[in-house]
Amino acid sequence: MERRDFGPGRTLVAESTWDWMLLREAGGALVLSVVCGTVGLYEVEVVLGADSLAAYASDGLTFIERLAADVREHPRDYLPPAPASS
Repeated sequence: MERRDFGPGRTLVAESTWDWMLLREAGGALVLSVVCGTVGLYEVEVVLGADSLAAYASDGLTFIERLAADVREHPRDYLPPAPASS
């Protein structure tokens, strides 16, 4: 079995290879990591908030698939704001 490191205290909950991974952090938070880009690939990580957790509890991986697709289509909506320039 392949052993992968997801970072300190992170465990894999579910994944779709080369698409997304749902990770649980040591403190219990769920983080969706989505592969984005075309020529250059990068990951966007989204911490699931209360509404997303409720949708995941209700719809399971169907919700995660929809959220991952939205992150991939609109990654800027999920990135932290750029620092203000001086």
